[in-house]
Amino acid sequence: MIEEKFSRHFMVVHTFVSDEARVKYCTPPEKRDPKEERLSEYQWAVQAAGEYAQCMQTWLGNDDFFYCHWVAESEEDVYRQLDAFELEGKVVNSLISEMHQFVTAYRGSDKILRQYPEVGDKW
Repeated sequence: MIEEKFSRHFMVVHTFVSDEARVKYCTPPEKRDPKEERLSEYQWAVQAAGEYAQCMQTWLGNDDFFYCHWVAESEEDVYRQLDAFELEGKVVNSLISEMHQFVTAYRGSDKILRQYPEVGDKW
């Protein structure tokens, strides 16, 4: 299990900068030149942990965009990590939104309680 070292959650919509970028991103590692090994989910998670932020989950379909769940201390730190990974502006353009409520069946924690705003319906 990968330990989260950051405290805030962000949902990010990534849009490929070009069709070529999408094709390159979606090409299986063993079909690239030079060939690479395909990563296990655990290996991917370790590789997705950076100095400023960590990608926890990703969803990719057949559209020009995909979604990622990032953890960081700020929106700026997510952008800093995307830059450090040489993704932002080169492979994707991103829209980052902080999510104040994060509940998941995958974690299944008896300790983490569902979050709510202090007053009204906004954090």
